[in-house]
This record gives sequence, structure tokens and C-alpha cells, in this order.
Amino acid sequence: MKKIDFKKLDRSYLKICLYVFAVAAAIILFEKIIGHLPGLGHAFQTTVKTTLRLGSPFFIGFALAYIMNPFMKFFEKRIFKYVPKANEKKKLTRTFCILINYVIVIGSLFWIAIYLIPELKDSVVSFVSQLSSYTTQMNASITTLFDRIDFINAEEVNNIINKVLAPIMSVFQNIPKLVSDIATNLYSFGKITVDVVMAIFISFYMLYDKENFSKQTHKIIYAISNRDKAERLFYNTHRINRIFQDFIVGKAVDSLIIGVMAFIGFSLLKAPFPLVLSLIIGVTNMIPYFGPFIGAIPAAVITFLVDPLTALWVILFILALQQFDGNFLGPKILGDSLDVSPLWIILAVVLGGALMGPLGMFIGVPVLATIKMFFSEYINRKYEEKYTSNDPLLPKNHEHETPPEA
Repeated sequence: MKKIDFKKLDRSYLKICLYVFAVAAAIILFEKIIGHLPGLGHAFQTTVKTTLRLGSPFFIGFALAYIMNPFMKFFEKRIFKYVPKANEKKKLTRTFCILINYVIVIGSLFWIAIYLIPELKDSVVSFVSQLSSYTTQMNASITTLFDRIDFINAEEVNNIINKVLAPIMSVFQNIPKLVSDIATNLYSFGKITVDVVMAIFISFYMLYDKENFSKQTHKIIYAISNRDKAERLFYNTHRINRIFQDFIVGKAVDSLIIGVMAFIGFSLLKAPFPLVLSLIIGVTNMIPYFGPFIGAIPAAVITFLVDPLTALWVILFILALQQFDGNFLGPKILGDSLDVSPLWIILAVVLGGALMGPLGMFIGVPVLATIKMFFSEYINRKYEEKYTSNDPLLPKNHEHETPPEA
């Protein structure tokens, strides 16, 4: 008779009991979580909001430092290399470069607050207040034009145009209320004044001591992982940073130049509200591919309502400006930093806009460029491993080619 090993049997029963207990505990825990899911969701949202509120100075400071870092490096490398003994006093040189950046940023903010915002407000209020007279004048101009053509009914043309412009007109009519609400709620901006001031100081120290921060970060990563993985992480992080930084800085400079050129062009064409139109063109130009077309629509509509004949010249000027930007200025500034085809750019803008709105339309392209970079490297590596000696994509002599086996 075979002897039973009770110790082994006890261990097997113990393992089964532990599995049953773990499954039962998991089911009970899952049921409790489902029952308190709304409360957990609210607690999670509260935690996220509190974290963002408390950490907002650091987030804003990091964003400022990230955006200003390329300009600081530009001043250090390009301008101060002509200054004697600048390399010997690197800390003093860096402090001066950071202060130049802050003077430019703060000066721009003062210019926006003192000149740009009041001018924009006056232009918008003036346009909306005269919107009905612009519409009447436009209808009279269309009637005068098409009355000379026998086979076209001017009244029907006016009805069609008014129906097309009706949604846009309703948006324009709501702008004064929006401006009033913004002006009424300006006090809320005072709540973030302390955060902004703290963020400026935080960004200053991030830029001033960035090498030390980088060294400490490297030390932590090396300590918690092996050397090969850490160096690979640093290499990939550097490449991702280059993609985002080149795109953000390049697109901002490109849009600023296009906005200034648009203002000059609209002023020469004597288009109505040139500052508003050029601001629309410059801001929407930040959105890749679709931006110029998005900006052209409101600019053309505003000009058309005020002066239909000038609108034709404005549209032609915007098209010429888009061609100049797409074929010369954009490639000159951005170069091949993205290496993404227009089809993928369109996909990135559409998906980014669907997920995150205008911000997603802007950052969708560098995100897709990053994904494409890693995916292409993975595919190339797998392809080379699989076809080391017999590359199926190389041109072949089909005369002596043997058919593949069935």
C-alpha cells in the first residue's frame, strides 16, 4: 500500500486555500470599489486640483525655464562670445543673459497690457457696434453689382449670403458680452499674481543652476537603474526634448514673423482693423497645416462685411503669405526637425484637436513625430535582424529570379 505524504498534501491544501482567499478578497474589494466609485472619482479630482493649485508655481516656473532656455543659450553662445572674459565669468554672464530674457518677456507683457489689449478691445467694440450698418452696406453693394447682370437675382444672392453669415454674425454679436465678462472677472487674475511672481524666481534658479539640477537628476537615475538603461533613457529624453523645443520655438518665431508681415500688409491694403486681423493670422499660424486656413476665414469675413472689394485683395494677400510661409519661411526656421509627411501632420492635428482642443492641435505634431521616431527605429531594427543577408527590397534581376515556393 502506497504511503501518503501528509506534509505535501497539507501544503497543497494550504496553497489552494490561499488562492481561494485571494480571489474572494479581490471580489469583495472590487465590489467595494464599484460601490464607492463616485466618491473615489471625486476624491481623485480633489487631489489632482489640490496638487495643481499647490504646485502651480513650480509648473509655471518649469514652463518658463523650458521656453526661455533656448534664448538664453543663444545669448550665451552667439552674442557673448564676442565679449572679452565672458567665458571666465560664466555665472555673471548667465545671470545677465537671464535678465535680458526677462526684460524682453516682461516688456512684451507690458506692451500687451498697455497697448495691444486696449487697442483690440476698441477695435472689437467698434466693429460689433457697426455690424448692422456693415451688413446693410454689403447688401447694397451686392445689389448694385448683380443688378447689372440680367440672369442673376441680386435679392436671392443677398439672401444666400446672409444665411451663410448668420452663424458668424451671432458669434460677433456675443463678443461684447464676452469682453465685458472678461473685464468684470479681471480680479481673478490677481489670485495668480503670487504664483506668477514665485514662478519667475523658480524659473530664474532653474536656468541659473540647470547644470546642477541635471547632474542631480542623472545621479538619481543612475542610482535606481543600471547604467545601460539610464544612458538609453538620457539619450531618448534628449532627442524628445530636441523635437519639442525646436518645434515650439521655431513655430513661435515663425508665427511672430508672419503676424508682423500680416500687419504691415493689411495696413498697406488699408484693410479694416489691421491689428485684429494680423493677430488672428499670427495666433492661428501656430497650428500646423490647418492654422493658416483657420485664420484666413475670420479675416476674410470681417473684411468682406466692411469692404467687399478690399476683402478680395486681403484674401489674395493671405494666400501669398501662406505660400511664402509654407515654401520658404517655415522650412527655413523649422528645417527637418520633425521629418513627418503632410498626411501624418493632418492626422496629428485632427486627433490632437479632438482630444485636447487647440492645445492638442498644436502639440499633436511633435508628439506624433516622437512616436514616429521610435516606431521607425523599432521597425528598422527588426527588419535588419530578419533580412541581414537577403534584403527583399533591393532591386533584383527578374530574368534569373526563381519563383517562391508554394
